[in-house]
Amino acid sequence: VTWQLLFDCSVRGVKLAKGDVFPGPGSKAVFTATGTEASPGDTSRTGICEAMVKSLAMENAANIDFGVATEEAREPPSSKEWEDLFAAL
Repeated sequence: VTWQLLFDCSVRGVKLAKGDVFPGPGSKAVFTATGTEASPGDTSRTGICEAMVKSLAMENAANIDFGVATEEAREPPSSKEWEDLFAAL
């Protein structure tokens, strides 16, 4: 078991924001780089991938910049939750 697997399993939630407004990890990056929980500046591999794919089907995601950040969750957002996340942009 690796820290990447633990992170990918426990950090399935995402949050979206219009523009590049999420904070970065700053000086804590060296400590959070191998962490297993969500931290400021994190974007999970699965979260960013799912957001990119889902954005292709969301009309209001066309031609806008948006940021993707992590949230603690064992399950990814449902289709309805993705719709709500993109509707809030």
